Amino acid sequence: MSRSTSTPSHSRRPLRALALVATIGLILAACGSPPTSGDKDAGRDTGGDKSDSLPTCPLDALAKATGKVKVDMWYGGLGGVTQETMEDMAKKFNASQDKIEVRANNQGRSYQEVLRKYEGASSKPSQLPQVVYLEDTALGEMVDKGQVLPAESCMKADDYDTTQILPAARSAFSVDGTLYPGYMNVSTPILYYNKSIFVKAGLDPDNPPGTLEEVKAAAEKIKAAGLADKPLSFKVDRWFFETWLAGIGQDVVNNDNGRTKAPTEATFDTPEGVNLLKTLQEMKSEGLLNAFAATEGSIDHYLALLPPKGGNPQSAMLVETSTATTTMAAVVAGQITPAEAGVDFDASVVDKAALVPASAPYPGIEAPGKVFASGGAFYILNTSSDAQQAASWEFLKFMLKPENAKEWHVKGGYLPVVKSVLEEPDVQKFWTDDLAGVMAKPAVDQLKAADPDQSGPLIGPYVDFANALQTAMENVLLDSGDPAKELKTAEAAVNKSLDDYNGG
Repeated sequence: MSRSTSTPSHSRRPLRALALVATIGLILAACGSPPTSGDKDAGRDTGGDKSDSLPTCPLDALAKATGKVKVDMWYGGLGGVTQETMEDMAKKFNASQDKIEVRANNQGRSYQEVLRKYEGASSKPSQLPQVVYLEDTALGEMVDKGQVLPAESCMKADDYDTTQILPAARSAFSVDGTLYPGYMNVSTPILYYNKSIFVKAGLDPDNPPGTLEEVKAAAEKIKAAGLADKPLSFKVDRWFFETWLAGIGQDVVNNDNGRTKAPTEATFDTPEGVNLLKTLQEMKSEGLLNAFAATEGSIDHYLALLPPKGGNPQSAMLVETSTATTTMAAVVAGQITPAEAGVDFDASVVDKAALVPASAPYPGIEAPGKVFASGGAFYILNTSSDAQQAASWEFLKFMLKPENAKEWHVKGGYLPVVKSVLEEPDVQKFWTDDLAGVMAKPAVDQLKAADPDQSGPLIGPYVDFANALQTAMENVLLDSGDPAKELKTAEAAVNKSLDDYNGG
């Protein structure tokens, strides 16, 4: 989901299908418990704004340190040129000064692997890194464990203006008015589609569907024209369900999605939630939706879009992360080989000219582009020395510099979170002249327009929540379960998990 420093211009040329498969595989390859160690005042007992009672960020400790301060950073869930961006960022920082050495250590091909490793080591702080990069959904658990030094402590101590960060991103990663990570790699879901098939089906390739009902109508036309067996490729992922409900103002847990107070019960078993699953189930039964299990590292839902020579692809549309856009474009330059990606695939069977990729805002229930900030976040852990905590902030502050935040967008595929990046002429040119930029622009606009008061759920036992909702979706779309029954069962499971987590 990234690319090398020099970004060639590709306009809207067709993708090389093999490289698309190889690198997208790397993209995909993203349950807490109450506090066990760390800050005794951590957690969210009563909610409320705690920004005036932040712990101290020990900035002075760095100047007092003797010798080079080592910062171990764990990350995962990055692949291809996005991983290169992460590693290059650490190298660039190390070369910019001689006081700190950051070591970027890849802990796996998914966010989940890094979280599991962190959870396994959290009871033994000496085994933890100084910085850990985790999915946005881990925020509640990280705060509750009390092992995070809120980056806002360092921002205030260092006179960094937090309003430089986009409101939707800042809000999504804040708890009780405090911003916890020092940098956020933000993404949102968008619609990918094959313009070539749209043209052949008589659809306007420059006017893609903006709602789920419009996606269904487009799928019906594509199927009727015999251009794809199951036009919408769909990974059965709770992220999409959450985003669809958020787009119509519905939370998935109480207390404002867990944002004003720790959640105590789930709220996704609603008529709208049931109707959403019914719509997807109907699309599947009518041969319009190509359902795939959300298996870690799976790329089958991407493979479905590849047109074979002399035939039609399985699918013509896909909803997925915006972070895939830059990898797709980097592929055109041939920057990653199948061997490097670890994918065994015969490219000779693919009709490359028949794949003309494009993107559009996330098709919502009522309107397009209704999303909240998601992605990954870099946390400073308070379990190491004061000098290491101060050094960790220096690295994250380095990434917040506009020139480096820009690289995370243009190279790494993530959306700009530093406001000034949006105004830079070369970034604006990237959005109009480069395939990656053209495809990323709908996601950029979504994030800019996102409501800061409509952030995603903040849940301590998020893994339990996700597993219950994921199971409900899989039972409906992979095993023909009843939507109403499955959501009711999932909500009961989440309520029990929340009760146990909150000490009920």
